[in-house]
Amino acid sequence: MWLHIALSCLCLLPLSLSVPSQERVTCPGDGVPAEKCDPTACTLPNCKCSGTDTDPLPINSRPQIVYLTFDDAFTAIAEELFYRDLFDGSVTNPNGCAIKATHFMTHAYTDYSLANKYWKMGHELASHSITHRNDAFGYWKTLDEAGWKDEMVGMRKMIGQFSAINPCEVKGTRAPYLQAGGDEMYNMLDNNGFVYDASWATRTYGYTDAYDGLYPYTLDYKSVQDCPIQPCPKCQHPGIWVQPLIDLEDEQIGANPQKPDNGMPCSMLDACVIRDPPYTQEHVYDMLMKNFMRVYEGGEDDFGDPIVGNRAPWGLFVHAAWFFGDQKWHYDGYVQFLKALTDTTKFPDVWIVPVIDGLEYMKAPLPHQVLMSLGKNDASPFGCTSIEEETGIYDSKLFRCGNPQSCKFNVTLPEDNVLAQERYMAICSHWSNTDGTDGGRQSCPDTYNYPWLGEDNHCGGNVPCLDCEA
Repeated sequence: MWLHIALSCLCLLPLSLSVPSQERVTCPGDGVPAEKCDPTACTLPNCKCSGTDTDPLPINSRPQIVYLTFDDAFTAIAEELFYRDLFDGSVTNPNGCAIKATHFMTHAYTDYSLANKYWKMGHELASHSITHRNDAFGYWKTLDEAGWKDEMVGMRKMIGQFSAINPCEVKGTRAPYLQAGGDEMYNMLDNNGFVYDASWATRTYGYTDAYDGLYPYTLDYKSVQDCPIQPCPKCQHPGIWVQPLIDLEDEQIGANPQKPDNGMPCSMLDACVIRDPPYTQEHVYDMLMKNFMRVYEGGEDDFGDPIVGNRAPWGLFVHAAWFFGDQKWHYDGYVQFLKALTDTTKFPDVWIVPVIDGLEYMKAPLPHQVLMSLGKNDASPFGCTSIEEETGIYDSKLFRCGNPQSCKFNVTLPEDNVLAQERYMAICSHWSNTDGTDGGRQSCPDTYNYPWLGEDNHCGGNVPCLDCEA
């Protein structure tokens, strides 16, 4: 139900005769068209040009960053069947810290008390919209800045209120169906304290050319990234990071007439097709390893000459629904692959971290050897001392959830074709001040006041329903 690819077109205004070689860009609000990046003016930690080799370290010193992300509701059943064993601390990075993921969350059916638990384990919580509304009529493609704010900031407020964490900890976004909204959406990020977006896929710098993968960058200047799902930003959004989604290659060998010896491209893992039986975990493992090795090690060009992989940050972006039911072989192959990546005798420099940690590394790149010398210390972007020892923001006395509460609602949402439906969600029985101190108990919102869109309804009447003010 969650396998979607949304395509649209971006109409470009013609240029005046005096400047025939450049496109004329009209930016919403007071925006300024982006210009070609000047690497002498765009410097870390606040600015980074887009490109395929923008890590200043030699290849053999670069850590290979790998992201695991999960989209949509953070459900109790997904946690019980999949997340619990995978993230129990038995699968670790080279420094001994447990691997962690980024969860791009939507509202319906989310267990906010579990979100609190996983945040305290060091996982990242990010906004994937409140509604995840069907895009059949171009809802996301044409949404204006105010609409994006309602969806994304509203979800951030819900996570803060019902998961009892500081809403400023929600730093990233992903657009539903990967259908980003061009400059209107990025204006919203810029004006509301978000750090990054991870919606923008790349086929030109992925798929069979993933050895030349695109590194994360900021939108201070024009991007070199291709735009498979328009509209893409054309204006300046200083300091806003883009984490590109490097396309994978699936197992539909021969289905792409332009690449008869290859499978089809897929941005989300659950859109990758494994066509031929037997359907086993080895099929999944082999597909993932083939894609990973292009980035990590390299491949061959069209003439058979070797190409060294550039070790751009690379991710497996999936909905947990891909693992359910008779598709457990998907999950088994996924876990087999992750256990292979964390075998330091084979891959000593692979780090599986949340997106925000990968971007923190990009602001001040460190050789793998230095990362190892730092170990679990929080001076490392991949450290976990405060998480394991429950200090700092992870102190057990801070951001307390209390016992989970199960809330029942009678829901009618005509715009979403929901009529007189029962819905449930689990919330923390406490809410927290932004410094982590206990703000007091909270009860379930009224049964007819389901949290949803609208400035006054994001938390269903529960207060203080804070947003990030950083």
